[in-house]
Amino acid sequence: MTWISILLFLMFFSFFLFSIWPLLWGEIVNDKESHDLINALERRKSILYREIQYLDNEYYIENINAGDYNSSRTELVSEISEIIDQINLQSSKQGI
Repeated sequence: MTWISILLFLMFFSFFLFSIWPLLWGEIVNDKESHDLINALERRKSILYREIQYLDNEYYIENINAGDYNSSRTELVSEISEIIDQINLQSSKQGI
């Protein structure tokens, strides 16, 4: 009967140690926030690419004039390049 009680004690002690280990470690690292930011930036980049495709289609069927097309496309491409820079910065911080 004592070996069962020793085994149970070791199990509960290991579960307890596993659950409080982050507190003993001294520093809790939460990578989820940075991954969430990268995912949000990737989603925004995809949306902007779709907006460029839509804008290109509208221009090709002549629903918008050349001046509006060029200025809108330039703004979208500029925003995409800023997002790509932010993604690269976040990725380099994480070591991805």
